[in-house]
Amino acid sequence: MTYLLLNTLKDCQSLRRRGLLLVVILRLFCGQILAAQTTLFQSPTTAMLGTPGASEKGEWAFFSNPAGLAFLREPVATIGYQNDFNLKELSSATALLSYPTKALNISGGYLRSGFEHFNTQQLSLKFSRIMAPWLSLGVGFSHSMSALGASEQDKITTMDAGFRLMPNSSLVFGFYTINPAQTKWRKHEYESYYPSAVAASLCYLPHEDLNIEFSILKDIDNDPLASLKLEGKAANAIILRGAVSGKPLRLGFGAGLHLDSLHFDMAMNHHRALGFSSAFGISYYFTNLSRNK
Repeated sequence: MTYLLLNTLKDCQSLRRRGLLLVVILRLFCGQILAAQTTLFQSPTTAMLGTPGASEKGEWAFFSNPAGLAFLREPVATIGYQNDFNLKELSSATALLSYPTKALNISGGYLRSGFEHFNTQQLSLKFSRIMAPWLSLGVGFSHSMSALGASEQDKITTMDAGFRLMPNSSLVFGFYTINPAQTKWRKHEYESYYPSAVAASLCYLPHEDLNIEFSILKDIDNDPLASLKLEGKAANAIILRGAVSGKPLRLGFGAGLHLDSLHFDMAMNHHRALGFSSAFGISYYFTNLSRNK
C-alpha cells in the first residue's frame, strides 16, 4: 500500500494534491518506510548507507554518536543535503559548526526537512570530550518544531548520548541512545511517534586504511536492524564505502574526497520497492585554528 501511495504521489500534477497526500503518507506510514531512519538527516558516511554508525568519529558523528565529535582537532563547518526516493518533499538540509576547546568539543546544528505543507525544523547542541586515550563521551540536546499546513507548531525537546571505546588499535566499540526518555510529539491530548532508539557498533581495523563495522540498531517501535559496513582508502584522498542492511535488504554505496581542508562525502542506497535515496555533504576544516597549535 505504501508503494502504491508513493507512486501516486509521483504522478500527481497538483502541488496541493501532492502535499496533502504526502501528509497522509508521513503520518500513517513513516515508521514503515523509514524504519532505519532515527534522525531527520541521514549522513553520507553512515545512515544513508544503512548503518547507525555508533563507532563513527568526525563531524558526521553529529547525526549518530556524539562521542565521535570529540576527535575533531580544529573547527569544522559542514553543510549537507539528503533526499529519499527521489521525492523533493522527502528531503532534508543541514548546516553544522563544531568548535573544539581544551576542555571539550562544542557542536551546533540547524536542520530543516519536509516541504511547504509539512516540515520540521531542528536546533541541536552537542558536547563531547576525550576522557582517556581509550574512551570518549558525548551528549546532545535537540529542540524540534513541526508544522502541518497553517496549523500551530508541535514542539519537542530530546536528548541523545553515547560513548566510544577503543581497547586497542584494531578494535572500536561504540554505543549511543536517541531520545531515551521516549518523548513523543504532543498536541493537546494527542501523542504521535518520535524516534527512540539504541545502537551499537563493533569496528575492526585490520589496517589503518581499512575498517569493517558490524552494527545493530533497535528502534522502540521496530524490529532490530543489523548492518555490515566496509570502508577503505582507494587512494590518498579517496575513500570508498559500502554497506548491506536488512530487513528489508538494502544496499548502500558511498565515496569521499578528502583534500587538505575540504572534504566531500556522498552516499546512496536502494530500496527494492521505493527506489534510490541519496545524501551528500561538504565540510571545511579551519586548520589554522587547530587545537594542537
